[in-house]
Amino acid sequence: ASLKRLRVDTIDLFYQHRVDPTVPIEDVAGTVKDLIAEGKVKHFGLSEPGMQTLRRAHAVQPVAAVQNEYSLLWRGPEKEELSIFEELGIGLVAWSPLGLGFLTGTINENTRFDGPGYTDYRLTNPRFTPEVLKANKVLIDLLRDWARRKEATPAQISLAWLLAQKPWIVPIPGTTNLQHLDEDLGATAVVFSAEELRELNAAASKIVVHGERLRKELLVMSGREAPPQK
Repeated sequence: ASLKRLRVDTIDLFYQHRVDPTVPIEDVAGTVKDLIAEGKVKHFGLSEPGMQTLRRAHAVQPVAAVQNEYSLLWRGPEKEELSIFEELGIGLVAWSPLGLGFLTGTINENTRFDGPGYTDYRLTNPRFTPEVLKANKVLIDLLRDWARRKEATPAQISLAWLLAQKPWIVPIPGTTNLQHLDEDLGATAVVFSAEELRELNAAASKIVVHGERLRKELLVMSGREAPPQK
């Protein structure tokens, strides 16, 4: 069905998005393995898997990429995930690399996310309460400082930082605005020297980021707090 909708003969990267705790991950990986053998899929991906789940899937069909949140606003993957990805030869596709717009420097405690006819997801996101936005302003101040130094924008610094972390990390910023797209693409022209990257990492690591990245029920849905698969 995906091949018909996309009008292609092969899907380059086929994700399970997200992990279904009711289906053994070995069955999922085995199904994708069959699709690869049939020539319908080239590579297997997972989104927000637990690391044990990842290893179990990888043992059946090598996982090419994991799509997890990673940015200067959420550096959780640095605790163990990045080392596991490197060990297994898995690429990281970093979603929300601009922190749902926060890392662009255009949002502050006075920003409102509700409006006529729609409800912005950020309205109920713990990171986007006025108190948390104000507390996290120190991170934006850091980005603005580096933006001045590198003649770039805070968004470009944020994306360039991700690109500089590992050669196998690919950020996927989303936008429907062509001007923002051009800005995002400009991040590839921002290059950090080794010393600059150490300096930026050292400064960022001293900043305590406030606010949970997801509501609790969404953490469960993500598979990170789902009951272990049998």
